Amino acid sequence: MNFSEEVKREILGGKEKTDGEKKAFVSAFLRSAGSLSLVGGKVGFEIATDNADGAKTFAEYFAVVYGLTVKISEENGRKKKRNVIRYDDDATEILDDLGVLEVDAEGVKLRFGVKWDLVGTDAEKAAFLRGAFSGGGSATLPKSDGSSSTGYHLEFVFGDYVFATDVCEILSELYFLPKLIQRKDAFIVYLKTRDEISDFLALMGASKAVLKLAEITVEKDMNNNYNRQLNCEMSNMSKQIDASVKQIRAIEKIDDAIGRESLPNPLKTVADARINNRGLTLSELAEKLGISKSCLNHRLRKIVELADNL
Repeated sequence: MNFSEEVKREILGGKEKTDGEKKAFVSAFLRSAGSLSLVGGKVGFEIATDNADGAKTFAEYFAVVYGLTVKISEENGRKKKRNVIRYDDDATEILDDLGVLEVDAEGVKLRFGVKWDLVGTDAEKAAFLRGAFSGGGSATLPKSDGSSSTGYHLEFVFGDYVFATDVCEILSELYFLPKLIQRKDAFIVYLKTRDEISDFLALMGASKAVLKLAEITVEKDMNNNYNRQLNCEMSNMSKQIDASVKQIRAIEKIDDAIGRESLPNPLKTVADARINNRGLTLSELAEKLGISKSCLNHRLRKIVELADNL
């Protein structure tokens, strides 16, 4: 089970308590995962989703709010089986109530956008977002070991630009900063920062998902810190090796040109120690000679300068 499925399963635990919250959920789920149908002159709807828990929750809330039963059938899709709900009776009034259609004296037309009466309270807004995410949402987390390029990402997918902008407005009213992009024929509302995704999951009531996100964040930060420290140590080691090679070559050049014995005694002592202890770090070599690291560094630089002038 991937992270999206875990979140959806957790937020579909009957968190909608009032009829208004259930209606908000049903409306958003239908707008995200459903489509209208016309059978025998009657306007109905069809929902096809791989989210079995979402389909069950929709059917349960639909029965509570409207006193009508819808059946869920399992059908083969392109890649896997899908849960399908079909309502072929005339659903014009219900769809008007759910903000999918607008019915007035001029007739019936599609509604592009959210019916704001459905989301009058923060609880109804949260229920609406649970329905939208259950019907057309997904969430991904990075791997804590850094082996994946996937970052923190949570999104809703809609087919209607106006509806997508209204969902952005709902998120904004709940103090989120969503972004909206178009991907082919779909409109994507998404959250990208770790903190916003955590706050959103908390709002949805997905406490286990919040804890999982926190655990991955801690592990990822620890791995990042370890990698930074390791990279720093490797860089320092590389510099030390390069410096050691340069010093040894300088001493060998002096040996060939004028002989090490021609050096002043402090420099000769350091040169002998460097040649005889090639694997030691500067700190280890300074300790062996009983001098400070800065003093050792100074003498080695003098040796390299002398070799460069030969």
